[in-house]
Amino acid sequence: MAMKSKSGLWSTVAALCFVSASAQAQNIGGIFRDDVFSEATSLASDLMDSMIPGVTNVRIGLGPVLATDYEGSDHYDVRLAPLISLRYKDLIQVDNNQIRLNLFGGTNALFESTNFRAGPLVSVDFGRDESDSLDLTGLGNIGTSFEVGGFASYTMGPLRYRVRMRHDVASGHNGLLGDFDISLAVYRSKMFSVGSRIGTTWADGRYLRTVFGINAAQAAASGLAPYAPTSGFKDISLSVGGEFKVTPSWAIIVNGGVQRLMSKAKNSPLVATRGSANQFTLGAYAAFAF
Repeated sequence: MAMKSKSGLWSTVAALCFVSASAQAQNIGGIFRDDVFSEATSLASDLMDSMIPGVTNVRIGLGPVLATDYEGSDHYDVRLAPLISLRYKDLIQVDNNQIRLNLFGGTNALFESTNFRAGPLVSVDFGRDESDSLDLTGLGNIGTSFEVGGFASYTMGPLRYRVRMRHDVASGHNGLLGDFDISLAVYRSKMFSVGSRIGTTWADGRYLRTVFGINAAQAAASGLAPYAPTSGFKDISLSVGGEFKVTPSWAIIVNGGVQRLMSKAKNSPLVATRGSANQFTLGAYAAFAF
């Protein structure tokens, strides 16, 4: 797909971000879920990074996703989830609720490199509603977070090593997160691709206390024991995905993942008493590229 002008490019980026935010803010018909949108579809987007290098296209997809009601839950349901992706050469990457700008590395960056990529990122975490599950009764809502940070990645053959740091500046979870992952392009052809990813997330105490902590008021309202975790690694995850091109424009994307919450999150009474440290995700999307 050829971009006619810079203004046209940024208009496309803005439109995609608006569609992403609007779908979540309106929670259309109760179909779209914040946790599904933010977490489950990111697995497919991350795998697409390793399978489709240096292209320029826009992808919009939709499909069912099996995921937990909230992170740490042991109850699963199936919801529709969007898959929104923009790739503008090696410069801009938009994946659902996250935008990355490759200022360093790539063929159109300030500093050109074949293997290295780095730059700023912004993302939105849509928080958590108490109404998402009866398990959350008495814990209140977690507001939307606007996260600002940066990323760096290095590709070596079929492997990509990446680190992302992001901090909430909108008083949602109020915390700092660090994502570390390794992606492998297992197989790639014109019609079919398979990729995998292993990763872990570090979180500071403010994030963990917001998402997994139980303060005195919440303990009284929920019946859970008070809990105030400090900073540490939140989870470790493994995901695999595949893409099959039905036509040059249409593709079927399937991904699955398993996440294990680590001690800081696993020991939360919300997880240990009412949920599970083991989290599974399965999704399938019909995606259109133009």
